[in-house]
Amino acid sequence: MSADSPSLSSPSSVTPVSRVLIIDDNEDITELVKDYLETEDIECKIINKGIDGLEEIRKNDRYYNVILLDLAMPEFSGLDVFNKLKEENLLKSNNVIIFTASSTQNSEINEMMQGGAKYILKKPSSIDEILDVVTRFTINMR
Repeated sequence: MSADSPSLSSPSSVTPVSRVLIIDDNEDITELVKDYLETEDIECKIINKGIDGLEEIRKNDRYYNVILLDLAMPEFSGLDVFNKLKEENLLKSNNVIIFTASSTQNSEINEMMQGGAKYILKKPSSIDEILDVVTRFTINMR
């Protein structure tokens, strides 16, 4: 192999995978978002319970480029997940995007942004808007 030939192990020959974890109890929304993001070559995993989402993040810290986190979930809410991530210092190493209904108070949103959330997506959001925000946080990985 000549010095001008690209190496098979060079970073430019390997395309890193963008990964998104979607934590939301609304299965219709999560499937729609997952299907759309996957058409853009973004791997997605769906978890429909907050406590299970927290466990996934604990097991796979820094694995996902983006975590889309719904706040309004029964039993263990997205706010509970967010607060646990903050308490366990897992917010700094993960791009958490809050995905919430418009009924969320501005004071709560400000508190989450100051606490480490990277972005707030208000529901309903268009699928293109979701893709745009996710892409902002995965573009450096592609």
